[in-house]
Amino acid sequence: MTGLLALGTALVLGFLHALEVDHMVAVTAFVSRRPTVPAALAFSLRWGLGHSLAVFAAGAILLATGLRWSPGLSGVLEAAVGVALVAVGIWSLRTARNLHPQDPGEHGEHRHGITSIGLLHGLAGSSAVVALIPVTLLEDNWLGLAYLVLFGAGVTAGMMVFALVAAMAIRKTAGESGLWTRRVASYAGIASAGVGLWWIGRVVFAE
Repeated sequence: MTGLLALGTALVLGFLHALEVDHMVAVTAFVSRRPTVPAALAFSLRWGLGHSLAVFAAGAILLATGLRWSPGLSGVLEAAVGVALVAVGIWSLRTARNLHPQDPGEHGEHRHGITSIGLLHGLAGSSAVVALIPVTLLEDNWLGLAYLVLFGAGVTAGMMVFALVAAMAIRKTAGESGLWTRRVASYAGIASAGVGLWWIGRVVFAE
């Protein structure tokens, strides 16, 4: 029963973890490029895969070595996420004016970029609290690995649900001219840059 409770908790925590502000603004910035259901699901799946791989790799290392997650490392990774979010925000703002809701293009940098952002997110913020620290408290390493897998599944599912809703909302308000698509891309860029600066400031001014 304890094992089932831990696995169920991992799935729920993963789903809720996906809906943190920094995650949503990053994925929204990408989804706003092509607010279609297939593209949104693809973007969120790649982000979730990157996030899940990072958490699983870090957790597996902790389980294998018996080490504990370092708070100092979290600060460095949080700053890296902040820089990445600012970069995504600037990119979104610079390219928003050329967007059109019918644009079929999906460039390789979108695919790689979103997966990289997911990787960084997987090792920063509350991931340590809801995944990496709890997994080190489990006595069975196999249970710990299963916890990490289900946490990743929950994260990916949560982000896919959010991305799908975001894409449908953007698409509904976009219109043929693409005015709202460009506006949403700009707003997402501002939000991404703002959250990124907040992350950087939190690390720089941390006591």
